[in-house]
Amino acid sequence: MSQQSLSKKRVYITAEQKCELCKLKKNKPEPKNIELANQFGISTSQVSDILKESDKWLKIDPDSYQAKLKRPSVVQFANVEEALILWIEKALDCNLTITDLIIKQKGIRFAELLNIQDFSGSSGWLSNFKQRYSIREYFKHGEAQSAPIEQLPEMRRDLQNILKEYQLDNIFNCDETGLFWKMEPTHGLSTGPLSGVKQDKNRITVLLTCNATGTEKLVPLFIHKYQTPRPLRGIDKKTLPVDYYWNSKAWMQVSIWNDYLKKLDKRMKTEKRNIILLVDNAPTHSLTEDLQLTNVRVHHFPPNVTAHLQPCDAGIIHSFKVS
Repeated sequence: MSQQSLSKKRVYITAEQKCELCKLKKNKPEPKNIELANQFGISTSQVSDILKESDKWLKIDPDSYQAKLKRPSVVQFANVEEALILWIEKALDCNLTITDLIIKQKGIRFAELLNIQDFSGSSGWLSNFKQRYSIREYFKHGEAQSAPIEQLPEMRRDLQNILKEYQLDNIFNCDETGLFWKMEPTHGLSTGPLSGVKQDKNRITVLLTCNATGTEKLVPLFIHKYQTPRPLRGIDKKTLPVDYYWNSKAWMQVSIWNDYLKKLDKRMKTEKRNIILLVDNAPTHSLTEDLQLTNVRVHHFPPNVTAHLQPCDAGIIHSFKVS
C-alpha cells in the first residue's frame, strides 16, 4: 500500500471522544474545526459531521459500553431492543425488580408484537444486549430509595430542635437486628472449588442501645426462641449480661418492647435522669395505652428515613456484627 493511500485512510474515534470534542467546541474562545481535527487526529469534515450530531454525542454516558466503541455495532434486532430498553427504563422508574428471565420474556413478547419471527432471546443475545446498554446486577440497599430526600433537611432541623432540650449524654438511640448465629461464611480459602451446604437459619434478635457520646452502652435486649435453651439450664437468666426474652419466632413484640421501656424508665428514675430515646417507627415499637413513662421520652423517626437519620442503623449494628 502506498504512502498516499495510507494518508487518506479514515480514522475513527470513540463515542466518548466525540462527546469530548463537542464539549470543547462550546468553550470560549471557540476552537476552530481544524484545531479540533488536529487534536483528535481526524479530518475537518469528520469534525463537521460530529458537530452536526452534537446533541446525540453529548448525551453519551462515558462509563457505558457504547462510549468505548469507535464504530456503532450492527444490531440484528434493533426494534426489539429499542422497545425493550424503553420498557426497562419505565420499570426502573417504578422501582420494579428486573431479572435476566424477565428481560428474555419481554424481548420475546416485543418480537411477537413487531412480527419478528427469528428472535429467540438467546443467552448470547442477552449478554450482548446488557453490554450494549450497560445493564448489570446491583444490590438493593434497604429503604434508602423510599426516603423523602427533599424533606430530609427539614426533618433534621425538627429533630435538632427536639434534641436541644437534652444533653448529649441523655440522648439515646436503639435499633434491633436479627443474628443468624449458626450461619457459616459463604466463602473461604481452599486449594480448589468449595461445595456449599444448606445454611442453618437459627436466629436470635438483639436490640442495641447507646447514647450520643458513645460513653454509655446499655445492656443488650436478647430474644431467643426458647425460655430455657439447653445450654442455659440451671442458670439464673438475671445473671446474664443481657435482658433475656423469648418467643417462638425470636422476634421483637410490642409486649417485649414495652417491658424493656418500663425497666429503662425505672433505671433512669433511680438515677434521676431524663432521657430521650430515638427509635424507628416499626409496628413492634408501639407504646401501649397503660405504659406510663416518667423519665424516658420515646421519639419515633418518620417512615423510611432510618438509613439517613438513625446512627445505630448507619454503623453501630454493622460494627457489632463484624466484631
